[in-house]
Amino acid sequence: MKFAHDYVQILDAENYPEQWVKSAISYRQLKKCIKRVRKELLALGLHPEVLNVLWRPTDLSASGNDEDRPTAGFQYTLKDGTSTSTLVPKLTFVIDPRDGTPVDAFLSDETLQLLRQLDRDLFPPDEKTESVAASSIDIARNNLSNRSDADIARNSMCRSVEIPLFSDLEFFHILKTELAALDDIREKEQAQLSRQVVSLRQDIGRTVNSSFSRRESALYTWREIFRLYIELQIFFSTDEADSGPRSAEVAQHQLEKFQAALKDDLRVKKLNKAGRAALVNFLTLNQTLLLNLRFQEINRTAVRKILKKFDKHTALRARAAYPEFVTTEPFLAQSMAKAVCHSISEEILSIIPQLDDYLCPICFSITFKPVRLRCNHVFCIRCLVIMQRARQNQCALCREGVVMEATGDNLDQNLLAFLRMAFPKETRIKQKENERAATMDLYGRSYDACSVM
Repeated sequence: MKFAHDYVQILDAENYPEQWVKSAISYRQLKKCIKRVRKELLALGLHPEVLNVLWRPTDLSASGNDEDRPTAGFQYTLKDGTSTSTLVPKLTFVIDPRDGTPVDAFLSDETLQLLRQLDRDLFPPDEKTESVAASSIDIARNNLSNRSDADIARNSMCRSVEIPLFSDLEFFHILKTELAALDDIREKEQAQLSRQVVSLRQDIGRTVNSSFSRRESALYTWREIFRLYIELQIFFSTDEADSGPRSAEVAQHQLEKFQAALKDDLRVKKLNKAGRAALVNFLTLNQTLLLNLRFQEINRTAVRKILKKFDKHTALRARAAYPEFVTTEPFLAQSMAKAVCHSISEEILSIIPQLDDYLCPICFSITFKPVRLRCNHVFCIRCLVIMQRARQNQCALCREGVVMEATGDNLDQNLLAFLRMAFPKETRIKQKENERAATMDLYGRSYDACSVM
């Protein structure tokens, strides 16, 4: 009852669009269906206690001897129907064809009589000898190695009998239909967010391709914005301790930290009008993504809770088929946050290259001027000169002997032009450091730049 109340409150309090709320899992309606399923099972004499006995017929094997444990008397499966919005549940009992009773079940006389009557209705006497289900034979033959010959003969002839229920069909039809509607919303929202990502890429691209002085300022401002965004890992974590998608609660906390950091950064305030508008759109995009994540999360919780309640009140073990059910339901199996974050990374974050991706693996400063060896690894020219002077022929990364053969032709001109454009400050600083180091090589370590007294 508590979750049903909280569920309604969350849907009302989160300012979800009206269409979302109408398409959300109807938790209370499904609870009413569960009551009807329970009532139908009770009318058939299938009390939860009876089904628990059939599922695990004995608790006497406390010693852990599995060979003494009787086989399960029923199976409950979920299969897709002819329609895409139909999920067909099947309650099947393993029946002894000689007397119509479940195999190895210890049931009341009323339940046994009911199942025998059902077996006679489903399988007339002239059909009984020919109606054998191979899957049920396999179930019945498990753990029979130490049983008597009579038991083996009895179980080798067993077959499956399906119990017709109607209320559980209604339950899973509602659930399947609502999940399909939720998946339609997910696809539309994902497509809309993807279009916004492409539009935002163009807006940010224009802000960093304006006049030269403003371009450099905007370039470094956006680089810092995206560095913070990547560092906080708002929707996904790559850390070993908590790798994987983040919950909506954690994602909201990380997004709030990101917004607070931007508020305190003076460089953000120096963005021009178009840059500030693009930043607002970027934050709005992440807020919308978070709203979708929360909606998907609360509906997934509702599905998990209602199936748990279904099993609790009916003892049919629907959750045993739940993992397979999850893999076939796009709304449950697919993460919109993952798809949109991948789009953000590919379309937006790639506009502003990060310095960490272009560091020399030896000195850990920008790879300027970049020398690409025959093994395709890249080092800054200063580190390559040092390796050649030390007669170190092995590449520092792959240990292939390619260092001494490198010449001026190995300078990667395309990468050099890119680094000058994307990292103007860093390349100027590295150029001065290289010039100073070359001068020190000529005049000794005591050399220093000239100074006017």
